[in-house]
Amino acid sequence: MSRILMVAIGLIGATTAQADARAPAETWGKPGVGYDEYRDDAIGCAKIGYFRDVAQDEPAKRFIRGFETADLLLNLPGAGAGDDWGNSIRRTQPDRQKRDLHAIQVGDVERCLTDKGYHRVTLTRAEEKTLARYPRGSEARHRYLHALAAR
Repeated sequence: MSRILMVAIGLIGATTAQADARAPAETWGKPGVGYDEYRDDAIGCAKIGYFRDVAQDEPAKRFIRGFETADLLLNLPGAGAGDDWGNSIRRTQPDRQKRDLHAIQVGDVERCLTDKGYHRVTLTRAEEKTLARYPRGSEARHRYLHALAAR
């Protein structure tokens, strides 16, 4: 359960600033939401994204087809099969497919939060700095994010 909780906080929680040029961090808020409801909603929505069956999503299909093709090429007799395999893997763009799948999962979580009445909240730089002081997954960080979400 703690892994799901970490995913929930990761998906709805804001990240700390890495550079001044970067866009401000965001979290999700719902005016007046109680802490228990906030946590239940975060975990419930995160589970939707986390446990999504991505097998029928197009990025997963492209990923699998690409590696099946690469596997076939690797097992072909003759010279150059290794080069063909490498080219096939590059064409598969596994990193892109993973990013696309992640975007689908995050979209599911965001729809769930929106359906529950939450909206995006942009953090100020001062709020980001304060958030950065709390270790990820800590109760204090959860409480701070709730305070931002409930206003």
